[in-house]
Amino acid sequence: MRKYLGILLVALCLPAARAADLPPALGTEVSLPQLLELVKTSSPALQAERTQVAMAEADLMTAQTFSNPSVAYTHKRGEKETTISQDIPIFGQRGARIESAKSGVEAARAQLRLVYAQALQDAARDFMSLLVSQEREKRWLDAKDDLEGAFRIVQGQVQAGARSRYDLTRLEVERASLDAQLAQAQAETLQASARVAASVGAPAWRPRAAGSIVSHWNALSFDAIWPQAQNRLPAVRAALAQQAFAEKQLEAERRQAYPTPTFMVGRLNNNEGRSTEYGVSVAIPLFDRNQGPIARAAAEADGMRLRSRAIVVAAESELRRATEQLNRRQQLADRFEKEGLSMIPRLRQMAQDSYTLGRGSILDLVDAIQAVAEKKNTYLDLLEAVMQAEVDVRIASGELGADLLE
Repeated sequence: MRKYLGILLVALCLPAARAADLPPALGTEVSLPQLLELVKTSSPALQAERTQVAMAEADLMTAQTFSNPSVAYTHKRGEKETTISQDIPIFGQRGARIESAKSGVEAARAQLRLVYAQALQDAARDFMSLLVSQEREKRWLDAKDDLEGAFRIVQGQVQAGARSRYDLTRLEVERASLDAQLAQAQAETLQASARVAASVGAPAWRPRAAGSIVSHWNALSFDAIWPQAQNRLPAVRAALAQQAFAEKQLEAERRQAYPTPTFMVGRLNNNEGRSTEYGVSVAIPLFDRNQGPIARAAAEADGMRLRSRAIVVAAESELRRATEQLNRRQQLADRFEKEGLSMIPRLRQMAQDSYTLGRGSILDLVDAIQAVAEKKNTYLDLLEAVMQAEVDVRIASGELGADLLE
């Protein structure tokens, strides 16, 4: 009995424990700036990428460290010898390794900035999807309210004997259809909320997006955006940092081709007395002149230069496409708002008046309700396309994530 009681208590406390696991900053609603800040501090992908920076910094520590000296001691009858030897890279090998490691740290940080920007991009898109899903759910609720208003009108007509019960039955069928569409919209909102929660590593969180579906973007031409964008785009900066790292590695490999001399100091004790020995040994680069690693590093550097150029060209093309797409979608949404939505209130009222006066059928009334809902959702689709295009422009211009981690 005690066993089952314990299990019951654990089950009752589990939901509360999960809620308590959520960070204090996670409320029931979240705005886009708040979400982006949460991504900065809580994104699992970002936290994992920080370890790459730590590894690069560890490589820098390794490059800065001198090799350990070695001590040799021999003892035989009548003779003792102690020798200390130390490798000294007098041809700049250590300096080249340090410069290469420093460049590796910068490349790792640039990659961290790129991962950060990508996490912001995904979170922004998920936020927009959640905002639109919430609005679509609201639109179906509005359509249901319109149907309920029509239901009261039809019910009054039926009670007055002016209409048959077929009209009520037809509205019942339409009500069931709207309920199904509303349930689907609610499910899509829940899925979008789960994606937002996953972006900050809080799977139990189910936030709602705070804000309104309004585009704040003032269309700019490509020529006005590109000069600043090409200097702050995380992908371009990461590619240039990788290119610099590859070039530093090539220089380090070339320096590594020079031999590193080993200086030795020894003390010899034998029957003839004591003596101090000095010596130096150095490898002769006769066969192995580090040709393979140099050739590999040279190919890597050439590849990174070509890759950097390709990334810059791709970024330019993407910004051109994004700005053109945003302008077209904004114009389409504005035109539909002026030409399509302006007639909705009048259409709804005309359909109700026509049915009340006996000039229209129930099918005309249902058709008007459906047309209003479809027009609103079509406009919502256009607004979603505008908002996603705005996110694309902010991404392609490097604006989203301008506060990149240093």
